[in-house]
Amino acid sequence: MKKQYTGPWRMAHRGVCQIAPENTFEAFRAAYHAGIEGLEIDIRMTQDGVIVIHHDETLERMTSGADTPCGKPVKDCTWEELAQLQIPYANHLLGQDNPNDTRTAKLMQLSELFEWVNGLTYRVILEIEYKASGMMPELYRLLEAFDKRSDCVIFASELEMIAEVQQYVRSHPLPEGVKLGANIGRLTPEWKEQIPLMKLFEVGLDIDALEREDIAWLRARGMMVFANLGDTPQGWNMICTRGLTGFKTDDTAAFTAWWNNWKS
Repeated sequence: MKKQYTGPWRMAHRGVCQIAPENTFEAFRAAYHAGIEGLEIDIRMTQDGVIVIHHDETLERMTSGADTPCGKPVKDCTWEELAQLQIPYANHLLGQDNPNDTRTAKLMQLSELFEWVNGLTYRVILEIEYKASGMMPELYRLLEAFDKRSDCVIFASELEMIAEVQQYVRSHPLPEGVKLGANIGRLTPEWKEQIPLMKLFEVGLDIDALEREDIAWLRARGMMVFANLGDTPQGWNMICTRGLTGFKTDDTAAFTAWWNNWKS
């Protein structure tokens, strides 16, 4: 009998990238159909103010191998330009190298992801990584119109982006239900001074920084603790035995197989 999953939230890092290129609809859909609790996505903004789901500053890596590759920064492109681009499956699937795969995917607007999630039958948590400056007003507008915004966490990893998000919410109340996170890596003395001054639902720690006393310190201040990319059995064991709320993973299937065996 298949075990009911009761472990930490599995946050598919940019979707299931063994199935489709990262941050594409097909990668997100694969995570949903696998029963994964959440998606970690990255957002940037086009020249004409459209928020798109994309990790890198430029399009170079994701369009390499396409008939018409693009090396421009996202911020210098219009949505009309980006909508024409192809993201090859060939050599863009995690852990695979198949130059003969002729399939392609498209970039996706955040609004399109929200529309899809609104129609799903079970809950999907969205960790939305804030990757470029100046998006907060448009992000607020999209979140206000999103029925399932209470399952959204806006988070950042770069100090500048964390500061921008926190500064914005001080003068602009968050859309109802939306939460904030910060991927800090390690709980340093400097972060211990800053965190009590911040509005945070979750904090991300690196897999090699999951000290029990640090986890306890964060929890005592009402914060959920997540791990970053714990994609080894040793990392998974730490995540599960230390009771983390969730973690980002590049291999949801491998973790789930490990968890089923670990729980048996």
